[in-house]
Amino acid sequence: MAKGPLVSFQALVENARDLVYVLDAGGAIRYASPNVRQVLGYDPEGHTRETLYALDFVHPEDRTYAEAALEDLLRHPGKTREFRLRLLDAWGRVRAVRVWGRNLLEDPAVRGIIINVHDETELEAERARLKSVLEALPGAVYQARVEEGQDPAYAPLAYAAPKQTQEVLGYPAEALLEDPAFFFAKVHPEDRAQVEEAVRRAVAHPGEVQIATYRFLHGQKGTYVWLRDTLIYDPETRLLTGYTYDVNEEVAQEQARTESEALFRTLAETAPALILLWQAEDPKDLTSARLAFANREALRLTGYTLEELQAKPIWEFVHPQDREVVRARGLARLKGEAPPTRYTFRVLTKEGQVRWLDYSAARVEVQGRPAVLGVGLDITEAKERERTLEAFAQVALALRQSENLKEMMESALDAALRITEAGAGALLLYEEDPPRLTEEAARGFIRRLPGAPRLEEKSLTGLALKGQVVLSPDLKNDPRLREAARPHIPEGWAGLAHPLLAGKNPVGVLLLAWPRGRLPTPPELERIQVLAETIGNAVRRAQLREKLAKRVAHLEALRQVDQAILASMDLAPSLEILLDKLFLLPLDAAAFFLCAPREKTLRLAAHRGFRTPAPPQTLLLGQGHVGRAALTGEKVAVDDLRREPGSHPEFTREEGLVAERAYPLLARGSLLGVLAVFTRRPWDLLGEDEAFLEALVGQSALALDNLRVLRDLQKSQRELEAAYELTLWGWAKAVELRDQETAGHTERVTALTLRLAKALGVPEEDLDDLRRGAILHDVGKIAIPDSILLKPGPLTEEEWAVMKLHPVYAYEWLSGIPFLKKALEVPYAHHERWDGSGYPRGLKGLEIPLSARIFAVADVYDALTSDRPYRKAWPKEKALAYIREEAGKQFDPEVVEAFLKLMAEEA
Repeated sequence: MAKGPLVSFQALVENARDLVYVLDAGGAIRYASPNVRQVLGYDPEGHTRETLYALDFVHPEDRTYAEAALEDLLRHPGKTREFRLRLLDAWGRVRAVRVWGRNLLEDPAVRGIIINVHDETELEAERARLKSVLEALPGAVYQARVEEGQDPAYAPLAYAAPKQTQEVLGYPAEALLEDPAFFFAKVHPEDRAQVEEAVRRAVAHPGEVQIATYRFLHGQKGTYVWLRDTLIYDPETRLLTGYTYDVNEEVAQEQARTESEALFRTLAETAPALILLWQAEDPKDLTSARLAFANREALRLTGYTLEELQAKPIWEFVHPQDREVVRARGLARLKGEAPPTRYTFRVLTKEGQVRWLDYSAARVEVQGRPAVLGVGLDITEAKERERTLEAFAQVALALRQSENLKEMMESALDAALRITEAGAGALLLYEEDPPRLTEEAARGFIRRLPGAPRLEEKSLTGLALKGQVVLSPDLKNDPRLREAARPHIPEGWAGLAHPLLAGKNPVGVLLLAWPRGRLPTPPELERIQVLAETIGNAVRRAQLREKLAKRVAHLEALRQVDQAILASMDLAPSLEILLDKLFLLPLDAAAFFLCAPREKTLRLAAHRGFRTPAPPQTLLLGQGHVGRAALTGEKVAVDDLRREPGSHPEFTREEGLVAERAYPLLARGSLLGVLAVFTRRPWDLLGEDEAFLEALVGQSALALDNLRVLRDLQKSQRELEAAYELTLWGWAKAVELRDQETAGHTERVTALTLRLAKALGVPEEDLDDLRRGAILHDVGKIAIPDSILLKPGPLTEEEWAVMKLHPVYAYEWLSGIPFLKKALEVPYAHHERWDGSGYPRGLKGLEIPLSARIFAVADVYDALTSDRPYRKAWPKEKALAYIREEAGKQFDPEVVEAFLKLMAEEA
């Protein structure tokens, strides 16, 4: 070798990364490149000091292989051989190397074996790491080198991960390495073409990942499993790299999901429920929510196309009154919150109809983004029935709040407006006599409408009273509207007049009005009909109840008039009672005139309701309307006092009286007086009120006549009682004269008896009988012979027996007189004693009538304190001491105690 080229070669070798050795035929080192020190740590000049053999640096496990390699080089001069083995460096570490050797022993320039050593330790470590990674993968990695013009699908494999190939495919890697067609023979026939195409596509489009999913006959399981390959081709290395992994579970899930989606779609399209899926178009802006799916029922129910539903936020199709609740709950659900999952709300169809949904919602994930799946059942009919029942219940409850008809109508109208969402309304009730509609309750602008002077048959309310449900889309311009009401109706209002029926009979009209020309829907009309029927029946019941109550009140008023007149002999209170009852009617003023037959005049006896101090006091028969009623004996009716003011026009005008009725008060052909009643408005009493007024007039006349008759009877009774009293006193005086008693004894003992009875609390109605009994106490002595009654000395036992019979004689004589039956207690029992030793019956204690016990004390006291022919009067103190001593023996102790207290008070 020339010196120049040798120097260049030496410089190249010394600066190269590979190691260069020159060996002799025995394997001894003749040369070592300087970089040996850097790579292996040995002295490259070491062979100059001692003989060193290359095989001594080989790993013991690879020495045999190295010896064989050296022998091979010796046998093949000029040939290059490549080997892989391990060396031990100066630090005892194992170094993986790749060796190229060439026998140049016959080359005179070299005369040795050239050994080139490339250190692949780091590469081997990297390979080991890559192998670990490949073995850790769940799938199998493979590589195939695709030669020019070769079918990529059948290019021979250069590498297949052994472990994963066995696990994923069920075959050893060698089977695939040896036969390129082996793999495709196991691919399912139905999938083979698409896998081959994927391989060819990968080579045709370098750098693009191709994916193929297919079925493969597993070598161990003996069944087809689902595999997926990802392939990519590098045109520089001509290597096709693939990764095969098991997707059996994933495909099963995908199939299940696909089947589930298919089932969902089938159910969604055939379900009788509205099904919606919506999500936010912008995940950061939940208010951008739009519809993603709607089934056929949703389209049918709303009348919109899918595109129309998707064009606006989903809640724009919700009824305005429910919109905010639905929106808030939907957005809260999208945020992951937990609002109520089921609720009801209304949607608006394309035609503007209201439909009720029973809606259930759930949060789901669609393509990694939250969405809301909602299912709604159309419950419009059920809801309408429910609302109708609720309406019935609300109105029924409102009607039960009061027994008063007007208050009932106020409450019922408020409930009707609330239920129908009307802006104005009224309840008008029908009265037959005279035919008219009266406003019982009104709300909104209807309050301002003037009342109708008469009922017009072709008006809205007139038609409703005939049973028609009258709808008006434009009230203000409706020709059926009264002209007087038109200026008070705002523009753009629609209205309804619905009859209030009780059975088939009209009792009134329900008026309702809505702004913006809105008319009730058919379900709302059905609900209004229920309201009207409920109100109508309630009105009829209330009217009957009021009519019955009024009739009862009228009867009670007549009864009270009778009682008042019979209970009092004074005419003035009786007339005031009559006026009280008259003003149960809608009257403004009334006056009673009583007849003075001798003077031929009518005199004012009582009045009420007039503004001036008093109406005319006296009228002549035939003077004015009142005098005319008295003279003719017939009712006088004046409907316009402004044209016929009567006998006192100025008084009539000042009072503002409009109508008058004058009724003569007649009884048994006699004129007792006149009742005049007035109103300050046109006469509008109902028929039943007129009937009560006339009944009250007749009852008043009869009561006044009864009062007159009663006064006559009372006068006769007083005269008869006076005659009785005189007779009784005559008998008493006769007894006094015959018995020679002190004059005035009967008067004194009677008066004292009555004072003592009052002190003991004897009822007032019993005092007359007690007084009569005191007067007659000794009337039985008339039957006692003078020889006994007037005997100056003591009586014999036989004579006393006769004397003790005088109470019996009194009872026998007077017991047949009913007028004196109660009074007989005193004559018959005043000689009985408290201890039972008295006569004639030997009564004891409380067996003795109270009147007799009272009289006994008064009689004895008066007898003791009066002079008698056979003794002088006792002093009062002595007499009182005797009375006190006889308490519990002769006298009732309680009567004695009351008597002593009375005497002390009178002293």
